[in-house]
Amino acid sequence: MRLLSRSGSLSGLLLLASACTTQAVETTAGQRAQAPAYVAKLERLVPQLLADEKAAGVGVAVIRDGAVEWTGYYGEQSPGVPASQRTAFNTASVAKTITAETLLALDAKGLIDLDEPVAPYVAHATLAGDARYAMLTARMLLSHRAGLLNWAYAYPDGKLAFDHDPDTRFSYSGAGVELAARYAEAKTGKSLQALAAEHVLAPLGMDDVSLGDIPAWADGRMATPMDASGAYRVAAEINPNLAPGGGDRIGASDDLIVTVPAYARLIAKLTSVDGLGDARQKGERETIVTSLASDPVYACPRLDELTCPDQHGHSVGWQVYRYGEHTVLKHSGSDAGENALVYASPDARHGAVIFVNGANGWVIMTRIVEAIGDEPLIADYYRGLIQTVMGRPMPPLSPMIAEQ
Repeated sequence: MRLLSRSGSLSGLLLLASACTTQAVETTAGQRAQAPAYVAKLERLVPQLLADEKAAGVGVAVIRDGAVEWTGYYGEQSPGVPASQRTAFNTASVAKTITAETLLALDAKGLIDLDEPVAPYVAHATLAGDARYAMLTARMLLSHRAGLLNWAYAYPDGKLAFDHDPDTRFSYSGAGVELAARYAEAKTGKSLQALAAEHVLAPLGMDDVSLGDIPAWADGRMATPMDASGAYRVAAEINPNLAPGGGDRIGASDDLIVTVPAYARLIAKLTSVDGLGDARQKGERETIVTSLASDPVYACPRLDELTCPDQHGHSVGWQVYRYGEHTVLKHSGSDAGENALVYASPDARHGAVIFVNGANGWVIMTRIVEAIGDEPLIADYYRGLIQTVMGRPMPPLSPMIAEQ
């Protein structure tokens, strides 16, 4: 859901564009013969969106009843290279969903306790001197109730500290998610990458996934970031965490490198009849711990044309939107030159994966959700944020486009 960039600035998302981009849609003959109605809409809509928003490319997967129904790839992975099912995208904060699912699985197996204080297991140079550090649990950290700002650079002195008391209100914090992962590592004696592979990735058959760095398998396959002006950039130059030896993060909260088909396996499992994990994991995943109803940025915009959720906020690792009996799990990611949006509805048994290598990705992703048509209220919510937070007009798709 995060519309903010790493620096907290929206400026990179506000630029309009007019560059021309090539289109490459990858579907099988069978898919083309029996393509769902939304495919024709996307094939008309997305190439123009890429040109208008100065984004390089996008990969999309649509999931129905626990299986991938359709995938499409538009534009470029890198200069002259079409986006495809092999393209490895940096999906930024979508990493938090893999971390959360890993810790939920560990908790269900009794290997960690989401409500155990992390302080006895994880030393912290600046937080440990504050008595409030002893209050922090993995649940607070994963649901953004730790009282921490996003990263140390958000503080004037560059040192992570409590902005307010833990467990009192929402404050999005990637650093907090990193602390939760370090607790799991200390408790189990295994790295986050090993834990994720053992408890989430391997059981779901999720190949082509890397937490926190560019792996060897992605050589020649990485989506090159495109900045807000439409210029390709070197990933390591605009995202120091992806430079060799860059950063002190372990990939728990940012820089998930993954292909569209690989991540679609997680959405497929979440929307399958049996779901992912046991009833306890399902409950943790779908229970709102931190409400966003009164948040100054992410509260639903009170616009006449929008239907706001009855409840919305953060669970352990996911953003949860509830409309009556209908629940949607979502997450998004925004890094320099890249954007991502994933969602799943366990009750309606559908979802989607949308990855963009372009800084101006939010209009593109929202329009794609509109065109797919399975979550019109989620599309409305994002249109509202684009209008109220980004200051851009965002009317619904015209009837002509929507009905063609």
